[in-house]
Amino acid sequence: MEQVTICGVPHKIKYCEDSFNVDTHFGQIDYLKCEIKVNKALEGAALEETLTHEILHGILVHIGKNDLAQDEELVQALSNAVFQTFEIRNY
Repeated sequence: MEQVTICGVPHKIKYCEDSFNVDTHFGQIDYLKCEIKVNKALEGAALEETLTHEILHGILVHIGKNDLAQDEELVQALSNAVFQTFEIRNY
């Protein structure tokens, strides 16, 4: 099973059927279980961006910014910016 470390805390990454009940919701993070669930149908950039988004939620919670972690618009904007900054391009 894959995992990512967020602020020193390992989080399992699980690939699941889409059961998130929202058209634009491709993943979720469970802070208590230290687990990230991602729609297993995602591939490539969509998968990587979704993981970036959920990791950013986790970072915000771990640094004590729970209010910001609940702001989906902010998290989406920041995760897009971070993902695009580190995206490797073949020129």
